[in-house]
Amino acid sequence: MASPFVSIGIPAHDGAGTVAAAVESALAQSWPEKEVLVVDDGSTDPTRERLAPFLPRIRLLAQPNRGRAAARNALLEAARGEWIQWLDQDDVLLPQKIATQLGEASGGTDADVLYAPCLFDEGGETLRTQARCPEAALLGGWFAGELPQTGGYLWRRDALQELGGWSDRAPLFDDYELVGRALRHGLRFRLTPSPGAVWRIRRGPFSAERTRSFAHQKGGVLTEMARWLDEKEGWTAALHHSAGDAFFLVARWLARSGQAEEAERFFAEASARGWMRTPPSPLYRLLLGGLGFSQAERFSAALRRLPPA
Repeated sequence: MASPFVSIGIPAHDGAGTVAAAVESALAQSWPEKEVLVVDDGSTDPTRERLAPFLPRIRLLAQPNRGRAAARNALLEAARGEWIQWLDQDDVLLPQKIATQLGEASGGTDADVLYAPCLFDEGGETLRTQARCPEAALLGGWFAGELPQTGGYLWRRDALQELGGWSDRAPLFDDYELVGRALRHGLRFRLTPSPGAVWRIRRGPFSAERTRSFAHQKGGVLTEMARWLDEKEGWTAALHHSAGDAFFLVARWLARSGQAEEAERFFAEASARGWMRTPPSPLYRLLLGGLGFSQAERFSAALRRLPPA
């Protein structure tokens, strides 16, 4: 059986400081049947200059700045591969990533999506492996945020096209939204256990505005999934547990970003639908019952800041 052809797609926008390393890791893949495509999504920095030395080993596309989803969809349209490996401009792949993943899946003949745990580069001397990457109960793992980041997947190109490609409705959670949509549409997922994608995480303080954006976008994606489960009567006790924790986290983000009324409304609506799960702490439940969600969050945050007795 012939080796499947793989397209590696890299969206780039103002990525002059990191995109070269991403491209180098894509070109260094040991899998021989591959192409590397990069789309410059309206960069205003020297991204194009950083990419020039890689020509003609890469296919370079360009478009006005339309966002990451549009850039990825342009790559999806141009790709020739049976499979697509997505790679963000500030992440890298280990050289054996694609070969190992396809090998562990016997070529992926029985799957639409291959997924593997990621490696986290948090700026230290060593990489940390993703703690958990579920093989079963994927929807619960999706709610719990246990599935990989973008680079951990290989997507069958025609399945991704039938799914409608990437969406810009939740740009801070675009991979999370896409995977949720794929699960609802019944795409066949297969775990390959060896990590090969490196997610470079540089943590820093989040502004209240960015926290609100996170909350709004993830809340919308969670709500879409919960409504789908309501319609198909697909809830289980385990799903209620993992979904309830995810909804509570969104409500907490809203409260901590200064959106007290919106947090109260989100908490009340999700609770009324049976989607919310509050912490089991008796003290927190007492605060919640007496003060409401936003005030309970304020008091619990203040208590967490107290020094130990």
